[in-house]
Amino acid sequence: MRAADERPEVIPHNRPQILDCDRAAVEAVLSSGWIAQGPAVRNLEDRFAGYFAGGDACAFSSGTAALFVALKALGAAPGAAVAVPSYSCSALLNAVYMTGAVPQVVDVRADNFCLDVQLVRRQAPTARYIVAVHMFGAPADIGALQFPNTVVIEDCCQCLGGSVAGVPLGSRGAAAVFSFYATKIITGGQGGLVWCGADEVSDRVRSYRQFDGCEQYEPRFNLQMTDIQAALAASQMQRLEAIRERRSEIGRAYLSALPEGLSAQAGVAEPGRMLQRFVVVAPDAAAREALRARMAEGGADCRVPVERFELLHRYLRLDSASYPVAERLADTTLSLPMHLGLSEADVATVCEVLRRFRL
Repeated sequence: MRAADERPEVIPHNRPQILDCDRAAVEAVLSSGWIAQGPAVRNLEDRFAGYFAGGDACAFSSGTAALFVALKALGAAPGAAVAVPSYSCSALLNAVYMTGAVPQVVDVRADNFCLDVQLVRRQAPTARYIVAVHMFGAPADIGALQFPNTVVIEDCCQCLGGSVAGVPLGSRGAAAVFSFYATKIITGGQGGLVWCGADEVSDRVRSYRQFDGCEQYEPRFNLQMTDIQAALAASQMQRLEAIRERRSEIGRAYLSALPEGLSAQAGVAEPGRMLQRFVVVAPDAAAREALRARMAEGGADCRVPVERFELLHRYLRLDSASYPVAERLADTTLSLPMHLGLSEADVATVCEVLRRFRL
């Protein structure tokens, strides 16, 4: 029994949901005696091919590895320019640099935090490749980004299970990459995957992964996923729609509790949306910090989703004045707890803090 002066348990910002069926799937792999890349990896890949009603999927050790191999398979050679959004993750830069290509950083839209199509040609004038991140599950405008002679890769690390007009996110680019890190929609602890519809691209992706036992040598990394990781991710993928529905339910509750002066990332209540994060936008940094303090007092752990120092243009020491939206989002956004481990009481607690918050 909790003592009278003991603080209640903090509501975690994120926590993976591991059910008995997930444990059983992993135990089956451990009992099989085959734990390296094998039948469980092929099963996960088959599930993705089924999810997209075709094409081919190839699993890797991480989402970064998946993006790196997708870029290589699509022909990103040393010196090639790759457009990436500034308000994103440094893994994009890592993958681009691993190919020898050069990142060109583009500012994002203020409403959905995705690449600003109008700025791509201005800030990435020579980009042959565009990495379009579906940020926190919000769909980037893939159709508008498909300029002539430009290759679009959909970064679906935060949107697995999301769709627009019934079309799964990831199905419109030249390739789609996914992550199974612990904070993602489904998890293997680590892991990633490339899906593509074109056989020639798929062949190059698989060729890179099969680094050993090849008749002809070329330098490759060992980026394989284990069957342990694949079994865990595949088990969770079977309940992908239930995951989407629960996250949407939590998002609707938060949205209804937002007080005047606070807003949310655009489209959080749209049909088909997969909410990887529920991000609140405050009018300024002081208001954001006040909200974070109130949430902490109420027992909820909230996070700044992308800190100012993490903005990709800052990592590359580019002129911050050219990225006003990313700068403003870094100062004014706060991510609320969003995961399947949240109880109804947890959601009610977060909503109550929101309702009582005043600027």
